[in-house]
Amino acid sequence: MLLPKQQHMWSDYAIRPNAPQQPQVTTMKIDDKPLRYFLAVFEAGSIRTAAENLRIAPSAISRQITGLEAHLETLLMERTKRGIIFTESGHMVAAHARRRIELDEAFAVDLAAARGAIAGTVRIATGEGFVVDLVNHVVRPLRDEFPDIRLEIDVAGTEKITHGILRDDYDMGLVFNPPRNPDLELLAEDHTPLCALVPPEFDLAKKQSCTLSETLNYPAALLNPHFGVAKLLANAGQANEVTRDAFLTADSINVAVHFVLSGGGITFLPAFAVSRQLRRGEVVAVPMTDPFLARVPSHLLVRKGRPKTAAVRAVTGIIRDRMEAFGSAWYPEEHD
Repeated sequence: MLLPKQQHMWSDYAIRPNAPQQPQVTTMKIDDKPLRYFLAVFEAGSIRTAAENLRIAPSAISRQITGLEAHLETLLMERTKRGIIFTESGHMVAAHARRRIELDEAFAVDLAAARGAIAGTVRIATGEGFVVDLVNHVVRPLRDEFPDIRLEIDVAGTEKITHGILRDDYDMGLVFNPPRNPDLELLAEDHTPLCALVPPEFDLAKKQSCTLSETLNYPAALLNPHFGVAKLLANAGQANEVTRDAFLTADSINVAVHFVLSGGGITFLPAFAVSRQLRRGEVVAVPMTDPFLARVPSHLLVRKGRPKTAAVRAVTGIIRDRMEAFGSAWYPEEHD
C-alpha cells in the first residue's frame, strides 16, 4: 500500500506530459530480393558491375534499392562523380543482408544433415603452396565420405585470402605465415620449417639442414611479395643478398618448382608444397635452421563469429586429419 506522499508523487509522474516513455520496438519485414541486390552493389562497388554479376539490367537494381530506401526511410548510398559512397545505414543493411544469407544457407544445410545427409558448397581460398596437399589428401576422401558436399577452390595470395574471409567471400582459408588478425578464428595450425628445394645433383642436397647464408652461392627462384614465403624471407637475415642475387622472380610456385626440376637452381618452400616430387626423388628438401625460418605456421582460418555449417565442419575435420601441412599424410594410391 502506498503512503499518501508516495501516491502524490506517482500521480504527478503519471500525468506529467514530458515523462520519459519506453521506446516501442517494432518488427520490420524486408523482402529478400532488394537485400540481395543491395548487397551485390555493396560488394561490387557499383550498380553496373553488380548488374553484370547478377545478369540483370542496372535499372532493375536501382528500382529495388530505391524501394528499399523508401521502406527503411533512410538513405543507403550516395552517387557522386567518383562513384558510390555508402552511408552508415548502408553498411548496417549490408551486414544484415550477409547475416541473413548465412543463416539461410546454414539452415538449409543443417536441415539436409538432419535428414541424414551432409550437403552444401564449401568455398576454400588457398595459397598456391597448399594446392598439391589439398587436392591429393582432402578432395578424394571428402568425395568418398561426403558425396553431397561440393567444393569451390580459389588460389590467391595471403592478403587476398584474409580479406576475402573477412568479407565472407570464402568459408575458410589456408595460409602460410599469415599476419595475426583478431577477427580471424584459427581452426587448425601446425609449424614446419621453410626448406631449400634443391636438385638432387647439387652439393647442398647432401646436407641434413642449412642456413640461408649457405644457399647464397646457388641460383635461386624467388616468389613475388604477396606470397607468405616472400614475406618470411624479407624478415630473415641476409634478405637483401637473397633478393639481389635472385636469378628468377615468379608469380607462381609452379614456375619456381619447375626451375628446380630443370636443374636450374633452388627455391624456398615448405616440404608439403612438393610432396609428390619428394617421394619420387625429383627434388630434395633441406630444412632451414635460421630464426623465423625453422618453425613457420600454416593456418586454417575462418571469420570469427561466422556460423559453421555441417559441411564446413566436415571439411575442417578432413583437412586437420589428412593434410601434410597440419602434421598428417594420407596418400590415395596407398589406399586403393
